[in-house]
Amino acid sequence: MSMMTAIRKRRSFGISSVEYIIILMLVGLTGIAVFKTFGKTIANKMNQSNTTMQNDVASQGGGP
Repeated sequence: MSMMTAIRKRRSFGISSVEYIIILMLVGLTGIAVFKTFGKTIANKMNQSNTTMQNDVASQGGGP
């Protein structure tokens, strides 16, 4: 088997660790961008949901 054939077989076998790291970084950066863009909106919605649930529980006589 020649050197070029060995290199071709190695290259065609799945993704390398470098490609895996690049994909992982892209996913991470996308997550950070989404969080920065929608972070305040998500926090506000979660706070509204929490308040609504506390009010519902309090109106039913439960809770602390």
